[in-house]
Amino acid sequence: MRVPVFPSDLIPKRRFKHIANVLRRHWPSAYAIRLTTAQEILAQGLGYRDFHDVLRSSENCSPDAPVPTLAEVRDSVCTSIFHFFQSSNAVGIDERDIERLVMLLPLHELLAFHSLRKGQTANVCKTDCLRSKVRLGQKSSEEARGAIHNASVSSDSVPSNTVPLLPSKKYLSEHELDAIAELVHRKAILRDRVLCSVLLSGIRQSELLQLRVEHVNHTHEKVILDLPLIKSRTIGKRRILTTTDGLLVRRYIEKSALSHGDYLFPSGKTAAYPMTSFELNRILRSWLLEAQIDPTGVSVHALRLSVIARFIRAIAESKQSTVANLTGHISSEMLRYYGSLLNLKPKA
Repeated sequence: MRVPVFPSDLIPKRRFKHIANVLRRHWPSAYAIRLTTAQEILAQGLGYRDFHDVLRSSENCSPDAPVPTLAEVRDSVCTSIFHFFQSSNAVGIDERDIERLVMLLPLHELLAFHSLRKGQTANVCKTDCLRSKVRLGQKSSEEARGAIHNASVSSDSVPSNTVPLLPSKKYLSEHELDAIAELVHRKAILRDRVLCSVLLSGIRQSELLQLRVEHVNHTHEKVILDLPLIKSRTIGKRRILTTTDGLLVRRYIEKSALSHGDYLFPSGKTAAYPMTSFELNRILRSWLLEAQIDPTGVSVHALRLSVIARFIRAIAESKQSTVANLTGHISSEMLRYYGSLLNLKPKA
């Protein structure tokens, strides 16, 4: 997730810097932070490495860049603040204080969330974007496709330079994903086992937190999650769980006495509300520490991207295996050779 930040967002006392000032003024701790620190926290919450990355990226920001929902951005900013408190060893900070702070932030002021964003951006950023293209050069679509290709063929963790969406996050290898799943299903309580299974299906954090009992549909062979519509452009998405995971979900609902209208993962403080992003990330951190994985920079969103990269690799390997079976060639070099023949022009 990365929120587009345009040059006009960075005008002093407006938009980005105004939001950072609100963050600094309402900081929920006895120790105040400087504006520069608030800008770094906000930048990471919007999906950037740091404030310098925001400045550099804004020069080449596309008017058509995709925009996440405000709910997703608030979750990400909550996680950024949470990670800052972790790194500074702060104690006694209530997650509700963090959530109240994030709700105070006027994130909607960013140009990306304006209804007339495309027209406004074209006028405001036209000169700046043209200058930045001359200085830096515009990335080609082939480079973007190359990033996805690199993620699909990697056999271990996804390098941060191949996934431009969250360069500040740490990605988990297949071995680490398996270690988390094995640990949780061996030692954790039933709720956490179900939570882990749903997370490893590649679900978004915002979708998971809004899951209710009625979104779980049992069939004879599997369990289907009808995901709540979080994004306006989302249409009837589903997650299909394995038979084993499906049985876990059924047992969890029965043992927890959950009924229609209840959240599948309610908050630990009040069942009338869903689990908060702070609670969810805290649970993930406990799993990582138990599995002896460094939790620094690992958020629920980074976990989702690691799962997606795993899916891509599995699809690529499956396709290569199918072609190998059809042709009788196991060697990847031979498969590449036959693939190159497709580009040859037929003789006249």
